[in-house]
Amino acid sequence: MKAKRLLILFLAVIILATISCYRPFGYRFYPDTPRFAPTNPPAVDLLRREPRREHIRLGEVWIRPNFGMDRFYVEGVLREKAAAMGADALVIVADRYFRDHVVYSYWHGPRAVYDRHIVGIAIRYRR
Repeated sequence: MKAKRLLILFLAVIILATISCYRPFGYRFYPDTPRFAPTNPPAVDLLRREPRREHIRLGEVWIRPNFGMDRFYVEGVLREKAAAMGADALVIVADRYFRDHVVYSYWHGPRAVYDRHIVGIAIRYRR
């Protein structure tokens, strides 16, 4: 009986540790890029193509939005993470849906589940 409780406790710890490692958003600096102080998140511009002004690429910002997140929340998270890197703008380079897995239902049959990924490059304008 004691071994069974210990096994259940061990499995619960493993499951909680695995769930806590999932991050739906984040950022990563490029190596050998200068570090800047954080900027104001509302001042970060979201762009669909690279600007013509001279700039420095700081790193990547990514998010995996689910269906419960609205557009304003996603944009706010992207701006917040880019501002933490010290960026003046964020260039969206990828906004794609990937087929994640297939769910089988007795009543409805197989159904594909898609996962969305948005990736942007944080840039800082040269002054």
